[in-house]
Amino acid sequence: MAQLQNIIRTAQEKRSFQSLLKAAEILGLIEKYSNTGPFTVFAPVESAFEMIPEEVIEEAFADIPYLMGIIDYHIVEGKYMMKDLQNIGSLRTIGGKELRIKHNGGIMVDTASITEPDIECSNGVIHAISEILIP
Repeated sequence: MAQLQNIIRTAQEKRSFQSLLKAAEILGLIEKYSNTGPFTVFAPVESAFEMIPEEVIEEAFADIPYLMGIIDYHIVEGKYMMKDLQNIGSLRTIGGKELRIKHNGGIMVDTASITEPDIECSNGVIHAISEILIP
């Protein structure tokens, strides 16, 4: 069995989370999510950014406190696999806000569908989601 990589390395190898990784780099979070944990990351796939105008994304990436609030809303302390999420109604993000977990035919995180669950990492898990979560 292949050795698990940390959250950052796994996200880089998946090649589905370039904008999220760019935000982590801007915010100086690469080392934190490489070396600490465990964390559960609800990671928007790249297509989630396609419907947002480029200038809006650039503006968000330039507003560090705003960007940090958005990123913090996608991350939870602890490792929650899909089987764990089936029994949970909400999770507290590292930013201190509540993420709603809905169970209607599948599991949704706020308004986003989980498109690829249980991407295991050495310091947590990534669940790819269909859209960007806004606190």
